[in-house]
Amino acid sequence: MAGQDDLTDTAAAAPAITADADRAGGHSAPFAYEPADRTGMLPPEPDRVPQGSAPRLLRGLGTLTARQSRLRMAAAGAGASRAADGAAVTAMPENAEESQEWLVRPTADGELVVQSLLLSTDQDRTGPLVLTTDPDGSVYLGHERSGSGQEDGIPGQLWTFADTSASLGWTLSDGRSATRLRIHAHRGGCLIEQGYGERLGVGGCDDPRSWWTAEGLTG
Repeated sequence: MAGQDDLTDTAAAAPAITADADRAGGHSAPFAYEPADRTGMLPPEPDRVPQGSAPRLLRGLGTLTARQSRLRMAAAGAGASRAADGAAVTAMPENAEESQEWLVRPTADGELVVQSLLLSTDQDRTGPLVLTTDPDGSVYLGHERSGSGQEDGIPGQLWTFADTSASLGWTLSDGRSATRLRIHAHRGGCLIEQGYGERLGVGGCDDPRSWWTAEGLTG
């Protein structure tokens, strides 16, 4: 995958709106890692998509990069293109490994499933590994669960991408369009990165770490 370029903001920032969720702060990197531009802190946006408007149904194969740190979402503990059920999802510097590529698929209800390209190491279970969250806010790879009788597993694997890039006029330095978004969990809250090598979590949508940019997705 191509590396993520610097982003420039070419339109007025959205008004600050306080979200209704919150989560503990992040973790320090184990070494000096220079984060992305901190001179213009990104403004909070609504925790929910306003009533009467629909989120953008992005889809396809791409990468997701935390706006504040420039760390990519990656499946941890992967080896030989395989990962285990329950494997952590972390934030790492960008590279071309499959652990940092994600297949985003819409569901019939208009939400999204975020699937890892990695195959399962569990030969007794079939099906793709997808981004999963528990009620406590932990995030990991889990076997996709669907169909009647398994509703308890479904909410934790459904996400909504709230795309604000069009209204804010963001572009990459080489002229390509940038997709700036927040990733909302079905149960509430937003996906946040918590530092180099640390597990992702679900926290408050007013947290600056909840801003992501997507490359390769369409919609």
